[in-house]
Amino acid sequence: MDDMDRARAALAAGAVTACLPYLTLKLNWLAGGHLGIPEGSPLRDGGAALWSVNALTVAMDATVLLLVLALVLPFGQRLPGALLALPLWGAAGLLGPIAVAFPLQAVTGVLRSGGGSGDADPGRLLEGWVWTLVYTGFTLQALALGGLFALYVRRRWGALLRSPLRTGATEGAAAWAAFAVAVLAVLPAAVSHTDFALDSGGAGDRRIVEATFAAYTVLAVLGTARLLHGGTPRRSRARLWPTLITAGTASAVLACWGGWLLLGSLSGGGRTVGQHDDRAAEWTYAAQLLAGLLFTALLARALRRRAAVRSARLRAAASRAVVHRADAPRPATGRTGSPRPVTRQAGVPEAATHRAATPPAPTHQADAPRAGTAQTATAPRAAAGRAGGAGGGPQPGGTPASRR
Repeated sequence: MDDMDRARAALAAGAVTACLPYLTLKLNWLAGGHLGIPEGSPLRDGGAALWSVNALTVAMDATVLLLVLALVLPFGQRLPGALLALPLWGAAGLLGPIAVAFPLQAVTGVLRSGGGSGDADPGRLLEGWVWTLVYTGFTLQALALGGLFALYVRRRWGALLRSPLRTGATEGAAAWAAFAVAVLAVLPAAVSHTDFALDSGGAGDRRIVEATFAAYTVLAVLGTARLLHGGTPRRSRARLWPTLITAGTASAVLACWGGWLLLGSLSGGGRTVGQHDDRAAEWTYAAQLLAGLLFTALLARALRRRAAVRSARLRAAASRAVVHRADAPRPATGRTGSPRPVTRQAGVPEAATHRAATPPAPTHQADAPRAGTAQTATAPRAAAGRAGGAGGGPQPGGTPASRR
């Protein structure tokens, strides 16, 4: 195992360990037990609605275990991206506020020396140790899943996430219209969270939670706008992944918690734990859910467009490389297809080298040395002259003997 494998194994073990306390408590409550629930707590008689909510949360926490396996084992690299994106998006949305607010609550509780334990009175709903155990586990889950997700994305989509944030092309009018609708929809929730966070008479833990939600709202708006606005020249060294992770997590927080609070309000399960569930609150939860979904859809659309553009560029580069290799000049070959060697001596012209390398043509008998030629050619001619002389006929041009 290399360092990356050890890191994945450690994070996976941490995530599974962090899930066990919550699963143990929930299974005990589903079986009719009252572990951690004091006498007189409304949770002892929550009815079918509370039982259904507990069953749903058990299924959600069990999904975390499956998600950990997919992020660690090799089969997870072959799964469709959307199959992993949905549970990761839900986990980021539900665990994101807890991972920020609970440590702040713990620190402020220690500073106050009062041991703050949540918005509800632990003596009325749960024992104090239950809040600490459960929310500590949630915080560790968030950290472990975040680390596993970062390692997984680095291996599978690292090149895309390291691409520049600015592409030189802004989104169209439809995307900006959807963004404007999302901003208008999230305004009531943003005002409500800000109002509770600034309420000096409110409980300290509640103010921390509301301030956390208000901060995630601002991050969702600003992060999505920054990603959609890609028209700035690409001189910046900013990468895609910080903005995408921040805006994606903030959008998931808005959608998941808006949907969760709306479900609790409509089902009546949230009333047991003191959730505010009047008609105005339900409309606020619904608007927050809509805004989170719109922000998430815009981010997914921008990411798909970037991935498509990058794939097209890679295919074009591969095609140009193939064409370049096909059009490259080939060396001269002989009849057998092998390159013809060329020998050239330094200081000698190419033509001379070629002549020197060319074998001499076969010589004719007439090109033989003159002495041999005279001897071999004279005898026949003399014989011919004697023959002509015997016949009395003159020979044209005479013979060597007559010229002498």
